[in-house]
Amino acid sequence: MTPRPSQIAIIIPYFQREAGLLRQCVGSILAQPGNIDFHIVVVDDGSPVPAASELEPLQAQAKTQLQVVLQTNAGPGAARNTGLDHVPEGTRFVTFMDSDDQWTGPFLDDAVHALEQGSDLFIGNSTRAGQEATRFEWGADKHLNLKPGDHRVVDVERDIHLFQGDFFDMLVRRSNLIGPTTFAYRFERFPHVRFDPSIYNGQDRLFKLTLGQDLKTVAFSPKVYAFEGEGVNIFDKSQWGSEGSVRLSASYIRLSRTILSSIRLNPAQRAFVEGQLAEARYALVANVLHLLKRRTRVDWSLVVAAFKEDPKSVALLPSHLWHILLKRSQT
Repeated sequence: MTPRPSQIAIIIPYFQREAGLLRQCVGSILAQPGNIDFHIVVVDDGSPVPAASELEPLQAQAKTQLQVVLQTNAGPGAARNTGLDHVPEGTRFVTFMDSDDQWTGPFLDDAVHALEQGSDLFIGNSTRAGQEATRFEWGADKHLNLKPGDHRVVDVERDIHLFQGDFFDMLVRRSNLIGPTTFAYRFERFPHVRFDPSIYNGQDRLFKLTLGQDLKTVAFSPKVYAFEGEGVNIFDKSQWGSEGSVRLSASYIRLSRTILSSIRLNPAQRAFVEGQLAEARYALVANVLHLLKRRTRVDWSLVVAAFKEDPKSVALLPSHLWHILLKRSQT
């Protein structure tokens, strides 16, 4: 039976090795206050712990609001795309949840309200495992914190504000402002926007920028709506010094090149992304040398593929090597 359209669809890409996380995630959706008509699409991306066994205890409560789609493992971006392809026709809004996250505040009620008032995007605040600061707070550059006092209040009771200024410019410089579990957008305006599964890390950044370049009105609330768990986190397992660091750097090269070629940027924004691309090229070489020094395995196929895809990385290789070796000799 074809699912009927709802006010909002919730897409959950699912791949976990720990039982109970998905059940906790979906349970937090079913516990949302208000009378929002929603439809949950869980995409089981070949998960070691099957979605069906996780959700079986919730089926009676969820009834027809819960749909499980099975696919061979293809990664979170492909799973989200599958979810978008299964959004019931006529559904106006879409949001996402990571399967190890849970909503702790009235996100659905506030998001749907803001979107129904005409906003194209609604974002809420969240906390993350292992971090004291919320999503809206960023120690790296406090000028890019989202401060409610700088923006017009449109709903005092719900603490909802309309963003004042150039939201896209802020997004270019700080896309992590938008958490994976606390943003909802007007799907009826952007039905064809999809994730790029070929980008290992950063596909969500590209998705946000693709939306962001055409947004008209953005609403937000500083309320903390969610807790973001750890689960299977490919980013945290790809940091400096790890075997995955080469994949991370290569992926950021591809991401920056894709942004430069596909997103409308003004000269200042283009210069900013070009700076990120330069950093990623340098980091790839630095990560390889670091792993070689530690006698840790290097996935040379990733290095070769990155050099083939981005010839300028090859051209810059001598200067990067010289700079890194010179820096080490001075320490």
